Amino acid sequence: MKKLLSLLAFTATLSAVNPASNMKLAFSDEFDGPALDATKWATMGEPTAMSFVTVGKSKALRITLIKREDMIQTNGIRSKHEQVNGYFEASIRMNANPGHTGNMSIRGKDEKVVPFILALWEGTGEDYLAPWARYLDDKGQHDLRSDASGKKILKGGEPSKKFNTYGILWTEKTFTWFVNGKQIHKVDRTPIAAPMTLQFTHRIGEWERPKLVLKNLPDDIDIDWVKVWK
Repeated sequence: MKKLLSLLAFTATLSAVNPASNMKLAFSDEFDGPALDATKWATMGEPTAMSFVTVGKSKALRITLIKREDMIQTNGIRSKHEQVNGYFEASIRMNANPGHTGNMSIRGKDEKVVPFILALWEGTGEDYLAPWARYLDDKGQHDLRSDASGKKILKGGEPSKKFNTYGILWTEKTFTWFVNGKQIHKVDRTPIAAPMTLQFTHRIGEWERPKLVLKNLPDDIDIDWVKVWK
């Protein structure tokens, strides 16, 4: 799992192009220590809701949920590393069932400073994946979704049964989403000048709670490694 999967071509071109080519590794974590590295990450959500454990034969970061009456919660980690532009990539095993969501996102610190963008990979269970972005400017909020959003981008069971590589490429004018090296979605936006951080969360929103089946828990989000290029 720790070996970086080779990145394939942009689907819009015929030649092989690595999104991280001509970049240098700026930040990484393989989550192979005894605990979360506090020099690299800050936790979000209730401390009692976070569980960082090893899984299988290799070590990984697990973001789990705490069982309680309402179950509404968002738990996760945020990188202390931040940068402008680059390629953000992680190996993730998503949740299998609906009613809760795992996501990888890059975002700025202050939504009040526009233009602002939140770019995400989301797993909503039952193999559904959504590459999308929320863009804020002086005219309001705009959700930028792909034709692939809410579809089964990978083969049956792959998002939750195995680790897959999810990437977001941020350039001066575009955001591009990749899964296992394949380009899935791309949007053009006004340049974002503020640095952004990388976040991973496991969430149950009020709108998701009716679909949650408690007997299906634990149904955790596992992150094998993270790499960020600049």
